[in-house]
Amino acid sequence: MKLLKYSEILARNRELGRMVKGKSYRIALLSNIVVNQLGEILEFELRRRGINAEVLYGDYDNIVQDSIRFKDVDAAVVFYETANLVDSLHASAEAMTTGELAMLAGRVEQEMELVLDNLSEVPLVLFNRFSALLFAPDDLRDGALQRICNRLNAKLNQTVTANQLAVNMDRLLAQVGLPAAADFRQFQSTKALYTIKLLKTYAEHVAPAFLSVTGRMRKVLVLDCDGTLWGGILGEDGDSQIQMNNSTRPGRIFREIQQMLKGLRRHGVLLALCSKNNPEDVDRVFAEHPDMLLRDDDWAAKKINWQDKATNLRQISAELNLGLDSFVFVDDSAFELGLVQDELPNVACVKVPETLSDYPAVMRHLAREFFVLTRTAEDMRKTEMYQQEQARGETKVQFTSLDDYLRSLGLVVRVAWNDEVALDRAAQLSQKTNQFNLTTRRYTEADMVRMLRDNSFAIATFAVEDRYGNYGIAGLSIVCIKADIASMDTFLMSCRVIGRNVERAFFDYLINKLCEMGMVRLEAEYLRTHNNDQVSGFYDALGFQLVFAKEGQRNYNLLLADYQPSGINYIEVKKDVS
Repeated sequence: MKLLKYSEILARNRELGRMVKGKSYRIALLSNIVVNQLGEILEFELRRRGINAEVLYGDYDNIVQDSIRFKDVDAAVVFYETANLVDSLHASAEAMTTGELAMLAGRVEQEMELVLDNLSEVPLVLFNRFSALLFAPDDLRDGALQRICNRLNAKLNQTVTANQLAVNMDRLLAQVGLPAAADFRQFQSTKALYTIKLLKTYAEHVAPAFLSVTGRMRKVLVLDCDGTLWGGILGEDGDSQIQMNNSTRPGRIFREIQQMLKGLRRHGVLLALCSKNNPEDVDRVFAEHPDMLLRDDDWAAKKINWQDKATNLRQISAELNLGLDSFVFVDDSAFELGLVQDELPNVACVKVPETLSDYPAVMRHLAREFFVLTRTAEDMRKTEMYQQEQARGETKVQFTSLDDYLRSLGLVVRVAWNDEVALDRAAQLSQKTNQFNLTTRRYTEADMVRMLRDNSFAIATFAVEDRYGNYGIAGLSIVCIKADIASMDTFLMSCRVIGRNVERAFFDYLINKLCEMGMVRLEAEYLRTHNNDQVSGFYDALGFQLVFAKEGQRNYNLLLADYQPSGINYIEVKKDVS
């Protein structure tokens, strides 16, 4: 988008508005300055990523009242510009007394708290941190404007909740450069402070938050080896000559890359290898090379062979049971990347830059593709969980029947009923799960907290473990309760536990629980997406009666007294937390 003129963005946005399908994703833009041009820019940035964004504009300098008017939108963006907290504050702050500054800051703190409270039910709120950079006097000390910002930002950090993010405007101003970020002539005449360049940068910067809450974040980072993980060519230069330590300039860069990859893995990004090499040579490097920071247990999947990389990526996708639209592939070869891009357009392809010193910056920017609103304990163990799954697969071939194999696992399902501790993971599952997801509704942790406090909702999560290890919290159901009728708002399950029949064991538990609560009927629906065809017959298999069907939607009823238990006796369901 950086190279597009504003007029080109407008034209392309209108075109995308006709092409992008699905329910409108409404974003309220609230501000005390004029930032209307951001609306079309943000719509374009999100629409080109598959989100049917529609920006709704608040009135100028009416943030508090607008926060009430737009409390039912899908997301909100708040521009509370420091220089316009009162008219010409950027010019008058230094002349104000300490008492006047404190009174102003106190008033804004109250307004800010009220705005965030009014928007507390909005699934995603982006609230810009206060900045004085554009108007700071050329002084070695912080001026009055900066001191106000420091106080307000401290209050903001204390006030934001799990679904509210404080956006660092100073970082964006530094990235764009102060002379290119502001148009002071426009600000003086129309209160439009920021340039198109800054607004484009802003839209790109915040896009990962929207991708995260709508389930479009990337999950798998796949890398080549030669020229990507280390300098040199292993098959030609040999183990001793490849570069990844601090003794050479290229070696320092590749070592930094490996350090960054270790950090990404720790935060839940799945790492995979896809390289044309002799597998025994690469295995030896990871096992024995003294400079190698990454080891075999850092990789969720590896394809080291001489077949084309598009085929290898398809196989990695199948092994991990994750769609290719969740993959990022990094390689130093334009040829290899071109092949993958042609055959697998959903894979995001990134080339190692020709100027190697730019490589760490590319990787830092790339990390944005894996942004999640909430990090959980499961994120830190994700690679370990996939490695345990590989061990299960190796054992599976020893059995002639699936039931015998599943019985050998010693599966245990631990259900948590209305447990607030599990809500961060529950929200993350709703945002990330695409395949085994009957309705694909996305919720934030704040949404979950509200449901938990509402007697008309019941939230159940379930964790799964077996003799190989713990899958963590892998399933979620949200049930709406009205009199003696329950309706399934959400039922989903992580791809890691698909094929183990734990969903049937959980449903046996759920039906018993609903009966204990006095429910007589359970309503459910299946809403089709391009990823969840595999569960299109799920409710049919459970004995639900189809009551309505149209393209992409099927509605069901089940009299709880008619439910036939699964009869599965090799999965133990532990008592719930109530």
